[in-house]
Amino acid sequence: MSESKLPLMIGIGTRIRKSPYYESDLKFGVTGFTVYNKMYLPTGFSSPEKEYESLINDVTFGDFAAERQIEINGPDAHKFVCYVQTRNLEKCAIGACKYILLTDIYGGIVNDACLLRLEENKFWISPGDGDVILWLQGIAINSGMDVAIHEPDVSPLQISGPKSGKLIQKLFDGEHDDLGYYKA
Repeated sequence: MSESKLPLMIGIGTRIRKSPYYESDLKFGVTGFTVYNKMYLPTGFSSPEKEYESLINDVTFGDFAAERQIEINGPDAHKFVCYVQTRNLEKCAIGACKYILLTDIYGGIVNDACLLRLEENKFWISPGDGDVILWLQGIAINSGMDVAIHEPDVSPLQISGPKSGKLIQKLFDGEHDDLGYYKA
């Protein structure tokens, strides 16, 4: 194989979505992007060592808009969500998040995801890269369950690290001081 002296680049075009934080990513020195769920996802802002140091000793603030949400709601939403994934959700409280595996009819893993229960019959699923929304809509068509499945217009940010609580307190004037681990 021949080596190129040109750096590898991702073309910025209209077929891949930009997050609402894209301009801020550029302003604060993003060093690269990858494509994830048909959206540009920042891959770094400094060196991996500096970013790791911030994560374990300070605070990091990240654009995770590419972690698209899938909303499932309707009278049978709880039943439907139980059908497409492996966890027992009987004790999943409103406002709680769970790590789930979405599986096919043979038990093979389609995708892994975080599940947020917003209401009794309203859930958000945040899957990994892939067309999970199309898979879920395909299952719903012939399921006999009364559910609606769509992508809500939300764009997640991630605040991590031991000083993340202080940043959240500052950003939201103490309104979310009670925000616990894996809670919304």
